[in-house]
Amino acid sequence: MKTKRNVSLVALFMSLFISTGVSAQEKYSVVKRVDNFNQPTTFYPTKATPVNGAINENVVTSAKIILNNEKPFLKKGVVKTVGEDKLSAWQMTSDEGGNPQSAPNPLTYFTAGAASDLLTQVERSIQIMGLDVKDVKVETEFFYRWSDIMTDDWSGYTDKVVTNIVIKSNESVEKIKELKKMAVRAWAIGESLENKTPIDKANIINGDDWDGKAPQAGQISSPVSTDNGRTITNTTAPLKLETIVVKEDANLNMNDLSNDLIFSEVGIAESAHDAKRPYLHKLRAKSLTTHYETWELYSDDSRGYEGINAAPTSREYFTLGTSFCLMSQLAANFKYFAKKGVKIDDFGVEHQFNYRENNFMTPAMTGEMTDVVTRIIVKSAAAKELANQFAVQSLRCCFAGDGIVNETPMETSIYLNGKLIK
Repeated sequence: MKTKRNVSLVALFMSLFISTGVSAQEKYSVVKRVDNFNQPTTFYPTKATPVNGAINENVVTSAKIILNNEKPFLKKGVVKTVGEDKLSAWQMTSDEGGNPQSAPNPLTYFTAGAASDLLTQVERSIQIMGLDVKDVKVETEFFYRWSDIMTDDWSGYTDKVVTNIVIKSNESVEKIKELKKMAVRAWAIGESLENKTPIDKANIINGDDWDGKAPQAGQISSPVSTDNGRTITNTTAPLKLETIVVKEDANLNMNDLSNDLIFSEVGIAESAHDAKRPYLHKLRAKSLTTHYETWELYSDDSRGYEGINAAPTSREYFTLGTSFCLMSQLAANFKYFAKKGVKIDDFGVEHQFNYRENNFMTPAMTGEMTDVVTRIIVKSAAAKELANQFAVQSLRCCFAGDGIVNETPMETSIYLNGKLIK
């Protein structure tokens, strides 16, 4: 039997894990480089061996709750590309709702990471083709939806992805068309969204993963994160995109969830114009809902260049954004299952996304996500079957997970000097 949907989402989550006073809160950064990456507890991270001119990027994440009386969706995660000495591990935080929002929501990381990954492939393709391009950027809008909210059929979807490559150049239309084809073929994240991706998923109920890992109280004191003297996160002015109309924020009525929840996220990826890190990008993204900030982030895809990375990679943002999205769904379903008499004590998420770039830096370059490992960790005194139902429904609610596992409609266009090229 379906339960009533006319509930207050604010009231619903106010009691989530509230057990620690403000005075004991640890202060977190939005994004911070860390020396050590805590290995996942539910699988052993692996690095694929590249063959035939391919490169592999195997990105591993681990996400946990941060206890905060005022921000029930606050969470932290660590991300690392396996076996890459010049790519640091990064700790990031995520926040939803709130007023103000203290860290990017999961889909900001997810959306911005996807746009940045495409920009990287455009920049690489420009280099391969030897084109003279004055400026290039990527603009995008992701469309998301929750249906059957607060029922046993609650589900989340990525309905569509619109992505536009914007070029300023005197090159011919024919060359620009070829540039688009080459870049889109190499866009591993785009491939993972457009096609079904194999997933190795498991729910670990009351495993040996909780000793010394109880949730800790915390807060984020500033949207500004710095690393080696560079600001790598901050809030910024509202977006004005060249090829996408940025709609007004949806004023969602959280006291009436009788209808589907539909919203979108917009983003833009541009070069940071750093000679030493030529694939360093400035990213801006926002969920078009009230009380969400416009976030500015930096990503660094300068593979093969001297020195360590200046910021997380595009694919690290995208992967951890997926983990954060799943954490949000676990938080949302936490109280729903409590209303059904199922008490969940704690939860976490671990992921490994395996990306591959075939024929790297050649005209035949193609990108793909070969497979995904998803682990949901649940601690509960409830019957194992009920705790597993909690995990299964939470996974089904995950917008990002739907985008990866299922086929997502993709609209990718390219503009040359302000005109759409068909």
